[in-house]
Amino acid sequence: MSVLRRFAETRPLLFVIALAIAQPLLALPFVAAFRIAGQDLLALRLAIPMAESALVFAVIWLLGWQKRAGLTKDVRNLQVLWYPTLVAFAPVLFYGTIEIAWGWIIFYGAALVFTGISEEGFARGIAIPALMRYGKWAAVLIAAAIFSAGHFTNLFFEDFGVLEWADKLLATFGFAILYGAVFLRTGNLWPLIVLHAVHDYSYLISGTAGPYLAEAFDPRLHMGLSLLNAAYGAFILAKVDIPEGAATRPGPKDAARNL
Repeated sequence: MSVLRRFAETRPLLFVIALAIAQPLLALPFVAAFRIAGQDLLALRLAIPMAESALVFAVIWLLGWQKRAGLTKDVRNLQVLWYPTLVAFAPVLFYGTIEIAWGWIIFYGAALVFTGISEEGFARGIAIPALMRYGKWAAVLIAAAIFSAGHFTNLFFEDFGVLEWADKLLATFGFAILYGAVFLRTGNLWPLIVLHAVHDYSYLISGTAGPYLAEAFDPRLHMGLSLLNAAYGAFILAKVDIPEGAATRPGPKDAARNL
């Protein structure tokens, strides 16, 4: 057993926290190099997610967790995907789309694909399997808290009121509960990577977030949606049949259950 895998299996919480800290630190040498060279940092919006995706996949490979991380062809309980699919398009459904040059659509689209890979690979593919020894509820909630905390630093660069702060933190936490539950029900990471990218892309092209912000998502509506995300996640998570303390993926019994 490798040192990394032993660390993950004997100190899962510490392992997940350490990786959560290490992943964003990967950006520092890129930023430093670009500043020294006097280059525009815009390219890092794509380069950093690519590097973080490579790190996450390397960790999964070194752990030998390809199957546990959901990097498989098997997908169970496809019916649970209807809700996160609908939510992924919510910004466009509520606010429509704005005009963005095709070149930037492609650039930011690629960046968001790699963001989906890196964030899902860590928060669902690594964190939840590692934390399953504490039970499914603790695994999903702890992973959601760490995922939400990872987005917390972004708030220091924007001028938010109390309602906006609550909205942003609730949005990431509710999102992570939903995706964590879907991960355990489907046993597959790929649909979540795709939906995560589509979800972020919807915010971009609707002008409700990102560099082309035109009109921010109404915080009250957004918080309501976040609560629905958490509620649906909890509902489908309750149907996951995994013994407490198990560190494995859901067994065949769960596949027979319906929504």
